[in-house]
Amino acid sequence: MAEAQSRRAARARAALEHLASNAAPGEYVPISEIWEDAERSVPLSEYESEINTRGLRRGETDWRFASSDLVNAGWLRKHPDGSGRWAITDSGLRALEEFAGDELFAESQQRTAASRLELRASIGDALATAWVSEDSAQRKILAASRAWVEEGLQSGGSVFSPGLSVWDTATVSALHSKWVGAPRVEGANFVQNLAVQLEDETDAVKLLMAEIVALQILPISTVMGHAKKTEKVEAVLRLMKHGVSIPTLFDEAFGGGAFNPGTGMMSRINHAVTIIVNLAKAWVDLDADEQERVLHDPRAWRSFVLSVDGDSFPTQRYSLMYLVHPGFFGPIVSEDHRHRIREAFIGEIGGQFGDDADDDLRRIVLALQAKTGKPVSFYKSPLRDRWHPDAHPEAPINLQVDPVEADEGDDAVADPRGFRPADINVALLSDELNLDAGWITRVLDALYRRGQVILYGPPGTGKTFVAKALTQAITDGRQEAQRRIQFHPSYTYEDFFAGYRPREKNGQLVFELARGPLSRIAEDARRDPDVAHVLLIDEINRANLSKVFGELYYLLEYRGDAIDLLYAGSGTDGGDTFELPPNVLIIGTMNTADRSIALLDSAMRRRFSFFELHPEVPPVAGILDRWVREHPQTHPLPALFAELNSRIRDREDRIGPSYLLRSDDLSVQDLHAIWTENLLPLLEERHLGTDVDVASRFSLSSLLAAVQPISSTADTIESGESTTSEAS
Repeated sequence: MAEAQSRRAARARAALEHLASNAAPGEYVPISEIWEDAERSVPLSEYESEINTRGLRRGETDWRFASSDLVNAGWLRKHPDGSGRWAITDSGLRALEEFAGDELFAESQQRTAASRLELRASIGDALATAWVSEDSAQRKILAASRAWVEEGLQSGGSVFSPGLSVWDTATVSALHSKWVGAPRVEGANFVQNLAVQLEDETDAVKLLMAEIVALQILPISTVMGHAKKTEKVEAVLRLMKHGVSIPTLFDEAFGGGAFNPGTGMMSRINHAVTIIVNLAKAWVDLDADEQERVLHDPRAWRSFVLSVDGDSFPTQRYSLMYLVHPGFFGPIVSEDHRHRIREAFIGEIGGQFGDDADDDLRRIVLALQAKTGKPVSFYKSPLRDRWHPDAHPEAPINLQVDPVEADEGDDAVADPRGFRPADINVALLSDELNLDAGWITRVLDALYRRGQVILYGPPGTGKTFVAKALTQAITDGRQEAQRRIQFHPSYTYEDFFAGYRPREKNGQLVFELARGPLSRIAEDARRDPDVAHVLLIDEINRANLSKVFGELYYLLEYRGDAIDLLYAGSGTDGGDTFELPPNVLIIGTMNTADRSIALLDSAMRRRFSFFELHPEVPPVAGILDRWVREHPQTHPLPALFAELNSRIRDREDRIGPSYLLRSDDLSVQDLHAIWTENLLPLLEERHLGTDVDVASRFSLSSLLAAVQPISSTADTIESGESTTSEAS
């Protein structure tokens, strides 16, 4: 135990030393590079070299977990976008000088323990007086919002650039006059409109808008991750002549979220931003005494937010209430949800409704926190099941979800896709599939980038086998995150997404809305946003894809956008619109012997990345040679299969090698069984109506004679075929 602790401490120190020597404070370095140096400094023991369930060596996993203590001590920073990059802080540089040897890691552990005790104590103290969250992502969001309150609302300064004044009367008034009520450029997006409307404005005005956008997207979870939040804010910052960077406080907060606001705050950003711009203008118009009164009283702040001009937009207005007074309003921005929760739990405070619905909800939370002795969440069982009539463990409803906090030692907050290609053990997959690692990497990159891929090729090339292996690796083996279906000519939109189905109810035939696999996996993915969910569609080209996908084609290209659906009530949370979560991935397989890729409609080909698996093309080409080298065979299988495919005229009718990929030495009887049971029936079907004599042209005896002209073998095969023929 002591030796393991010493090795852990030495590797932790090696990580900081590598960063100190190779990067400036705050400059991110790939984790693979840091680990390589740490492993070289402290070689792995035999036990540490064993591969665990995550496909990593035990020693590396232990090192990653240990790094969380360095983060908690404030010495190490992990990039919040989940890309696996670390940076040393100024405090980390000082710690290297202050603490020698193993003392460095011991000190980080002590500081971690102390901070946890302090956090638990602060949470415990607040349970009786405030709506509390113990989620680290929410704590980061609220730290950023406190900075906005202190630097912006109270001081009139800038959250992004301390020392500048942007939340002051002059800057706010300039932005308000340029943005509110100004005509929008038709067809232009939000940032393009900004570029036109603020073209002649100062950098201060543009910076104020960047901070407003950051404030608007700050608490959003599930539907928008770190990358999208950063991209949107940086797009506004680029409008400045002398731009600034996003401060670490906001950068780290962008990695999480407090609530899923639905589609409104995503698709109506112009309206949401207008409310905040109007709020800023109304704020600077107040005198100092009134500002102090409004800011420090939750009810006064609510009245102020609700009085601001703009759309009613309850989710955006409740978001602003939550950011300033989280202990009173909590992370629930849906009016409907707040009403239903209040109705379901009013008994916790005596069963009497008060005049203030928000205060009732706060009192309910305080009562539940006192009863349980810890923070509560209405979006997790068992509380969730009390206020939503359709909620039950077998089929959880699609509601706002609390962000999932990363396990201690994880490298970063969850990626919006639910996986990162860099985290997949490609070498292990390559060995398992006997395919080139570079090809596997390209498939994973395309799946991460596009969200959907198709593996296509003739029979026997391992398309389904490869798709299943990729699914297992991406979902980390979680069966609940996998769904497999097979398309066929009668498959419909109603089967795939949602439609009305006849049901017997109280002795009468009724039609009820039934959800298909895409709707169900999307619901699962929204509830579990940090995990990739894979829908494997076998034989994807056998159905009429235009009919099956319908309007859902749009969502394959525009993840996060909402679209109106064919059937009322079939959308997100029982609504009429639906959005495809970014962590829903689709892997399709396509047998080109059934239908050529050229026959797919252009919409499908444009939205999927295609990867060919063909016996004559890498990575399948040569797979049989590699297999035989590892599993020696009596008969020349690679030459035999090459001869078989050379006799097949149509390229798409050629056959893949998977029929022969068996670890045992295939006898003549084994080969004969493969030919008669698998290959000849397939070839008969493909050559139906032609003048090809399949039994003669593709017989095992003639093929083997061509590549291995040994009379005894040929006689044995001829005898076997003759016997089979006579028996039939």
